Amino acid sequence: MNLLIADDENLELRVLEKTIKKYFIDELKIFVAGNGRNAVQICDEVKPDIALLDIEMPGMNGIELAKYIKEKYVECIIIFITAYDRFDYAIEAMHIKAFDYLLKPWKEEKLYELIHVAMENVRKSQKTDGIIYSQKDVIKDYIDKNYKKDISAKDVASILGYSDVYFSKVFKQLFDDNFINYLTGLRINRAKELLKDVSFNIKEVGKSVGYADSNYFTKVFKRSIGMSPSEYRGKHKG
Repeated sequence: MNLLIADDENLELRVLEKTIKKYFIDELKIFVAGNGRNAVQICDEVKPDIALLDIEMPGMNGIELAKYIKEKYVECIIIFITAYDRFDYAIEAMHIKAFDYLLKPWKEEKLYELIHVAMENVRKSQKTDGIIYSQKDVIKDYIDKNYKKDISAKDVASILGYSDVYFSKVFKQLFDDNFINYLTGLRINRAKELLKDVSFNIKEVGKSVGYADSNYFTKVFKRSIGMSPSEYRGKHKG
């Protein structure tokens, strides 16, 4: 598990690093940065699971750095550390969905507690992601075997025991697309292969890839490819 510490005060940076190593030497790989720009470079190299960020840094401050991290590594847990107990910082931290913040001078016990809880949250998230990704082959296999039928996202969700909303979220995470677009792409690609064989008429091709209505098949095909099935066949027939 990777942890990033970013603080422009070198002494503070080293004390934080030493203290965290004292408790988590075998559990965390610790990376340190003396400013926001350096922290960005480290983030892009190691993809931190936890980031302990000083809010007040020259150039790129902790708030700006946290926004960058959250945009690229949304699962990263952000903990702010600052000497400034200011309400406006707390508001910005909430907007970024920071995990927590620690006020200087911090207590060792509090630092330990925050890092420990953050690590537990990372483990839970990784376990959940592992379960989700194990379902990818199940989903793909079901669609590959049933794309010729009138299937829906609800059908696949019910097999996995997911709600429609949760399944849509999971599908997007796994396939970087929504269910309808993925299914349509699969059907159209299969139709393109079949259209090269002139022994199948257009209606048969449409029906064999899940479109009982040949007019609707033509409409979907043209929207996807930019030409009708018959035009495609004319250019690609074997």
